[in-house]
Amino acid sequence: MTEHYSRLTDDEIMAEGAKIAQERAQGKIISIDELCARLGITLETALALGADEASRIHGRPMKIIRIHSIN
Repeated sequence: MTEHYSRLTDDEIMAEGAKIAQERAQGKIISIDELCARLGITLETALALGADEASRIHGRPMKIIRIHSIN
């Protein structure tokens, strides 16, 4: 698995994740940009982590493809 980095410590990430989960349980919609900022990660890291998790869940490799434009 590729290494991914955050500017937060593991404890800070867990604390912020708990806050985010509580906000979402109350119905707040949180954008991917806000999630990345709050967790101290880039969008690219978030997408890579999502692809890693999808690969684990589906049991086959998943990867991110770049789409330059759909128009």
